[in-house]
Amino acid sequence: MNLGTTAVSLGGITLGTIIVVLVVQRWWKKGGGGGGKKGDDGGSRDWKQLIPFTVALAYGILAVLAAGPISLLGLVTRFGLWGGDGIGTLYLVYGVGGSSPDVTRAAPVVLTAGGYAVYAIWTAVVIGNYLWSRRLPRLQSLAGILAGILLGLSSGVAGTAAVPLASAVNVAGSWYAGVVQ
Repeated sequence: MNLGTTAVSLGGITLGTIIVVLVVQRWWKKGGGGGGKKGDDGGSRDWKQLIPFTVALAYGILAVLAAGPISLLGLVTRFGLWGGDGIGTLYLVYGVGGSSPDVTRAAPVVLTAGGYAVYAIWTAVVIGNYLWSRRLPRLQSLAGILAGILLGLSSGVAGTAAVPLASAVNVAGSWYAGVVQ
């Protein structure tokens, strides 16, 4: 894979899915941080414990679609995509004996100028939360961003989430651009 390109193989999608499944599995097994009594089955799982991961996942999907290759964030995103896709391909091909064809969506999703402004604000919030939050699970957030980067370019289910996500950011950006002008 070339760092300048935005393409993902089945191995990358597989690794992104594995990350999502493992985070949900860990949440399920640990009881999700719910206030259950000792000795129960962890049946009091609190879905709000998955919010930081879900926000990071959505951010990763948007990051791989929006970050230009010339920007610093674009370079970081491309490196994450390249590395994660390579690891996923190695696992899929040499770990379990499968193959890893290209599964990149046909058309990229583009943000408007206001959408990029909202994306820039979201980037600052993600970095700020990572640096200054004591309660935010940092590893879970990084895993969510990586999973989003790997899943955002897929032509399947995760790829279809990119269109409404980018559209929502563009709508918020239109509102924001209208407010600040």
